[in-house]
Amino acid sequence: LNGQEVEVRADGLRGRRDDVEQTIKLDSDGSLNDSNSEPVVIEGPVVVVRSLADIQSLSPADVSDNIVFVDYAAIDRAILGRSVATNVAEQLLAKGPAGLVLVTEYSNEPGESHGTFVGDINAVGLVETQPIPPTLYVRIEDLEPAGIDGWDDLEQIEGARLTWDADVFAPGTSGNLVARIPGVDPSRAVILGAHIDSPNGPGAMDDGSGSVILLESARVLNEAQTQPPIDIYLVWFGSEEIGLYGSYHFVATHQELLDRAVAMLQTDMLSHPPEGIDAYINLVSWSYGRLGDDSLPWPDFVVQVADQQGAMAYASNYYGIESDNTAFSGFDVPNANLIYMNFPEMEPLGGIHHACNIHSPYDTMELARQEGDALEDMARTVLASALAAGQEDTSLRVTEPPDRRALFVASHTESIHMAPTTFTDLGMALAWEGFDVDMIPYGQPVTSSDLEDTDLVVVLPVQDYIGSDWGAESDSSTGLYDEAWTTEEIAALEAYASQGGLLLLTNSGHRLKYVNRVLDINEDWSDANQLAEIFGVSFLEDSVQATMAYVDSVNELFDGVDSIAMAQNNSVPFTLTTGEVLASAAGQPAIGLVSYGDAGGQVLVLADVGMLSTDSDPTNLGFWLNLARQARRQ
Repeated sequence: LNGQEVEVRADGLRGRRDDVEQTIKLDSDGSLNDSNSEPVVIEGPVVVVRSLADIQSLSPADVSDNIVFVDYAAIDRAILGRSVATNVAEQLLAKGPAGLVLVTEYSNEPGESHGTFVGDINAVGLVETQPIPPTLYVRIEDLEPAGIDGWDDLEQIEGARLTWDADVFAPGTSGNLVARIPGVDPSRAVILGAHIDSPNGPGAMDDGSGSVILLESARVLNEAQTQPPIDIYLVWFGSEEIGLYGSYHFVATHQELLDRAVAMLQTDMLSHPPEGIDAYINLVSWSYGRLGDDSLPWPDFVVQVADQQGAMAYASNYYGIESDNTAFSGFDVPNANLIYMNFPEMEPLGGIHHACNIHSPYDTMELARQEGDALEDMARTVLASALAAGQEDTSLRVTEPPDRRALFVASHTESIHMAPTTFTDLGMALAWEGFDVDMIPYGQPVTSSDLEDTDLVVVLPVQDYIGSDWGAESDSSTGLYDEAWTTEEIAALEAYASQGGLLLLTNSGHRLKYVNRVLDINEDWSDANQLAEIFGVSFLEDSVQATMAYVDSVNELFDGVDSIAMAQNNSVPFTLTTGEVLASAAGQPAIGLVSYGDAGGQVLVLADVGMLSTDSDPTNLGFWLNLARQARRQ
């Protein structure tokens, strides 16, 4: 600029969370799981575009070999909507720029862009039909040291050099941090959570705010030399932003803690509302309303504590994924997400992420400090609620104490989403019918002792992540690996069924995420046969193009039920040597029942594990309740 060269720090894009084939476009060397520094350098003249009209007026000749500086407002999906923004970005990429720099500008006015999703899942990363050139993003405010005070100065740039070095990992790595503060009564516990990742942005509010509240809780208790009445667990979860992986892993591997937890409170997050909107503390939870009780005893309890602390708070019910607290719902742990917002007024203004000033490069300490009073209210509420929960004798649960046990076996199911972590309505239905819902996590072999005193055993699909050689089963350090049942595990599960147990075998054609979102192909589907063939069941390679299974047989499992929803084209058909087909999908068996042993054991076969988890509406709730009631009678 003006004959001077100035270096300005910029950031890269993260891209899709689950689609490696698309995200690899944002890897500078195009090699998965390679962290070698191999920067790509693009140099050339600059073209500045600020609107769709600018983009449409440019010809490929105007753009080719040029670095295009784009006003992010022109492709901001929080303002334009996902499909429109992606279409505009696609038009730009079709003209073949050598590189892109997305430029954001701060505004707190409703309807104006301030960079929401720029580093996370923006419109450029959503384009599938065009190659993506080296792309960075920068705040226009950070260009001031280079003498750029606004868009007019950007127009004066003579040339630019873009240096890009980004690496994509699949599967990625993450971690949780857990601290226990021993209570007077260690037989009970309260869990306080926050997440330590941000969506490729500063993350001061989302969720630096929750993270420091946990630190502050520990500091206050330590300085006051106060022992809480029950154990307090402080848990900083990793990978919340890309799919709640940290909290899902935590609940899968802390089953004993869940059994003695009186409640869980997640703090996610502080926000900075737009001008003219007053925010307040919200306590959001997933009630048992679909099963007959829509009360929210734990959120209401926290609201009362907040009132005592002089803070304004409200409880609300939401049947859907909120934050890390949702991981606990399928295991009947009272939970809530504490978030500072005003949903009714914020949601119409480009959505909560945009209106809260999060998932943007402006989620900074500067904005967080402007909400200091709210942050203190949140911190007092969190700590006071944790202490009060341990002193109260009143149960915070809706369900009665369990007198039965259901066990989900995920010993060879690497995807943490294919479990009660996301089978929320199923887990709650089991708890409603008196079951303690337990889980054997991935990597832990199931044993005969695990199966004792268990009324229902659900065997989840064999599924592992594909690694460094995309499309093959491997990890980056030891080469090929493949999940498989051991002889000892097969013997234990066979013995359980032969002794009169109800065993549920499942399979899956793909890896699934919450709300039955279908992702990459599960190349391990056939490994289920190691166990299934013991019972005369054989899964077949044919794929079934269906989303519904229809009941073929009269059985108490289907009282009041004539169809079962499945994940999209995910069913793995099977054959039975004995037994009967109870439901079919596209002419293929979808649900089968096999009697096994002389003690009345039964093996229920599901061609699609997605039958245990439907989308936002619990279509299969009647089936799950019938399953729980049959397990009680087994």
